[in-house]
Amino acid sequence: MLPPKGFLTLKQLAALVKNDEIDTVLIAFTDLYGRLMGKRFDAAFFLECAATHGTHCCDYLLTVDMEMTPVTGYRLA
Repeated sequence: MLPPKGFLTLKQLAALVKNDEIDTVLIAFTDLYGRLMGKRFDAAFFLECAATHGTHCCDYLLTVDMEMTPVTGYRLA
């Protein structure tokens, strides 16, 4: 079974970073409005740290409106 189009393994990513083909990695999710929310990592740092130790983001980002104000009624807000 082939991986989804556009997905890379860590080994493939490391090779592309080594060849200076990728310099930034995005870790993101879509909020309630379809905007990407998350972080940008230097690709080398991502491979050295975030890929093995993980990262985090604030769950309140799932409850904010377009002005980044938390919407009431959500447990996370």
